[in-house]
This record gives sequence, C-alpha cells and structure tokens, in this order.
Amino acid sequence: MSRFVFRNFGQNAKNRIKKISILIMWLLIWQTGAALIDNDILLAGPVDVGKALGRLLITWEFYKICMASLWRILAGFLMAFASGILAGGLFYALPPAEELFEPVLSVMKSIPVASFVVLLLIWQGADDLSVWISFFVVFPNACVSMKNGLKAVDRRLLEMADIFKIRGFRRLLYIYRPALMRFLSSGMEICVGMAFKSGVAAEVIGIPDFSIGERIYISKIYLDTPGLFAWTIVLIFLSFLVERLVLRGMALLAGPVKAYGRKGALGKAETLARESGRRQESREQKERDRSQGTNGTEKTENAVTLSHVYKSFGEKEVLSDINMEIKRGARYVLTGPSGSGKTTLLRIIAGLEQADKGKTEGKAETAFLFQEDRLLENEFTITNIMLTKNKRSRSNKSSYKADGKDREGWYEEAAAEILPKNCLFLPAHALSGGMKRRCALARTLFYQMDNKDAVCLLDEPFAGLDEETKKNTAEFIKKYLMGRTLIVAAHDEKDAELLGGSIWNVQRNYL
Repeated sequence: MSRFVFRNFGQNAKNRIKKISILIMWLLIWQTGAALIDNDILLAGPVDVGKALGRLLITWEFYKICMASLWRILAGFLMAFASGILAGGLFYALPPAEELFEPVLSVMKSIPVASFVVLLLIWQGADDLSVWISFFVVFPNACVSMKNGLKAVDRRLLEMADIFKIRGFRRLLYIYRPALMRFLSSGMEICVGMAFKSGVAAEVIGIPDFSIGERIYISKIYLDTPGLFAWTIVLIFLSFLVERLVLRGMALLAGPVKAYGRKGALGKAETLARESGRRQESREQKERDRSQGTNGTEKTENAVTLSHVYKSFGEKEVLSDINMEIKRGARYVLTGPSGSGKTTLLRIIAGLEQADKGKTEGKAETAFLFQEDRLLENEFTITNIMLTKNKRSRSNKSSYKADGKDREGWYEEAAAEILPKNCLFLPAHALSGGMKRRCALARTLFYQMDNKDAVCLLDEPFAGLDEETKKNTAEFIKKYLMGRTLIVAAHDEKDAELLGGSIWNVQRNYL
C-alpha cells in the first residue's frame, strides 16, 4: 500500500513539474518576443505585466472592483442557472410548453451579444448590464442541460423505483440526481466561462463604475498594454477560481449519499425494549389467524391467478394460453429455454406488462429481482440494499426488533450473510458481477418482509454464481422469504431442489 502511495505521489509530482516547465517555456517565448519588438504599447512582456499586476494588488480599490464585477456576473449566472433548471424541468414535463418557447430560446442562442448589450443600454442603462448579459448567455444552456439530463435518466431504474415504491424526494435523490449531475456539471463548466466573457464584454461597452470592464476600457484609452494584460490575467484567474468552486460543489452533490447504517441515516434506532411481551404475542396470534381459516383449516386462496393469458411482441408469440393458480405462500420455479417467456410472465404478474388476452386476478405487493441488477452504481452497497426501506413500510420491522438491534445494524448483519462485510460500504460499481447480483437479491428480499401476502419474483437469482455461493444464496432466500409466495425464473431445474419449489414449465404450461 505504501509503495502504491509513493508511486502515485511521484507520478503527480512529475505531472506538476511538466506543467510548470511548459508554462516557463511560454513565458520565456513571450518575454523574448517583447524584447525583440521593444515596444510596450504593441506587446508588453511578462515582467512589465507582473509589475503592473503588483501595483494593482496593493490597492484597496482593486479588490473593490473585483468584488463588484464578480457579484454582478455571479448574480446573472446563478439566476440564469436556477431559472434554466426550472424551465428545463417544465419543458420535460410539458412538451407543449417547450414548443411554445422554442422560438425564444432560438433567438437567445443566435442573437449577437453586442446587439443585446446596446438594446439593454437603451432600456435601462449600464449599472446592471453585466447581470442581464450573463443571464442572457447562460439561461439557454442551463435549460438544455436540465432537459437532456432528465431525458438521460435510466428508465430501468425508474421501473425499479415503481416496484419498490421509491417516490418523492428519495426518487429525486437516488434516481434523478446522478443523471442530472452529469449534464449540469458539464453545462456549468461551459457556462461559467461564457458568463465571465460576456459579462466583462458588457462592462467594456457600458463602462459601469467599479468594474473590470471599465478598467480594461481605460487601459485601452491610455494605451496601457501592461495594465490591460494585468486586468486580463485577473479576469482569467477569477473565472478559473469560480469554475473550480462550482465544479467542486457539483462533485459533492453528485457523490454518494451517506451510507445507511452510518451516523443514523435512517433515524434513531428502535429497539426491542420498546415492545412489550403482550404486543409480541398479539402479532404472533394475528399471524396464526392469517395462516388459518375461521374453522381451523388452512387457507387455500390464491395469491395470483392467470387465466388464458397470451402475450406477443410483434409477430412473435411469447406466451400462449397460460393458466396458473399461484397458491399463497407456495414456491414455484419457472423453467423453459431462453425466449420461452419466463421474464415476460414475471413482468405480467408484477403489473409491468399487460397481457394481450386473458385475465390476471389477485392484487399483491411484489418484490422483483430483475434480470439486470439495476443498482445505483455510485451509491454504497448497503445504501442500495436499504433503498427499499420506506418510512411507512412494515418491512422487516419485527425482525430487527426481535434481534434487539437498530434498523441499520440489522440490515448490515443480514446483508453480511451473503456479501463480504467489507464491501457494504463500497460503491456498487466496485463490486464484482456476482456481488452485484447478491446485493440486488438482498434488496428484493428485504422489501415487504413482514407482509405475508406479498409475492417475491426472482428472475435468474443465481446468475453468475459458483456452486458453493449458489447454495448459500438459496439458503439466504429461504431464510428471508418469511412465508411469502415465491416465483423464480430459472434455466436449471435443479434450482427447484435448492429452493424447495414446484417446477412449472412455461413452454408446456404445466406443473
């Protein structure tokens, strides 16, 4: 580890030395050119520019000018970006609104800045000119970045969020935020430079008091080339500084949320001590009543019933006259070759697909392990696993209380039964394929755990697992199934033996 750190430090040092060497080379070329021309008005050398900059840095007026220009440009930039985000969201949600305002955006993107500067000078004068010019330049780009970011949101993750009832702020935080940050970060990086260039150009034309543009204009009037270069360097530095700060802030916003299980991300712990023995006994009695009829006989009602279900995609018929009575609490393993409709059947049961013909009866909560893992790649593994824990959900409430653990500790220990504990606080993209599969499986099984009426739908849960891991994972499924109905899509009929389920051949349509 120390060898790696030392090697990495050495590489960084080499890169810095290389960049400094290139900078020194260009400064020498600049100074040589200035010495050959020997005319400060035509070309001031870096020595003269440095002296001019030094004279500026020792005056209070310099800092007042910088702060005034910075304030005006940032005000226009921030207003434009905030407005652009709202407008982009509106255009995404209401396409007719985008069509209505498309001519306005086209004009804002194509009209020369100089024309708009002159028009604003006529309308309101020079005082706030750089504010509105910065707004005018940044707004269309911010709007487009927001709209494109919303369009880039992974539809599969939205489907996953629908299944697990991830809504409102949590959907915005975990599903929309990562996609938006990519587009908004690149958009802001471009917009910061544009805001400074256009804002100072407006100041040069409008010449407001205490502005960098005014000083550049004065330098031009007095043929003060060193002063002009000095103010240009100041402008470049301010633009670079703001750009770095903005991108740093965006990087923090785009980073993973604090992992569940650390520093109380889900709230204060609830412990077994808060539950009396009487309430525990009451829950057990309710469970017995649920599993038995009033006359003491076992309930045989179906969780879901499929009657004469057909489904085609184009000319290809995937499901033909499917009839299934899925008993509450039973376990089924759907088998058949690839393309026989196992995944489609699971999606119909979950309500994600509609059958072309036939009837699906029985409305149950579904926990779905998709064929793809559908993880939040930049979030911690434990965050992905706990993502389905909704405030109003009863999921695994009695389980963690029965163990006398807080919510976060329960999830951490339960997940560690099929995943290495040290990977729980790594981002999902750092996991191997098999680990990702088990992470998605744990997320599915921990959803609606106390709801015996729920149906667990697992599409190829053992994909990418070796035989030993497969057996451990099967035991994990049986342990945390907690009496719920289980339907598994699998290629291997041996999976039915591992899970203790009945085989249902989708192609032949029988048990």
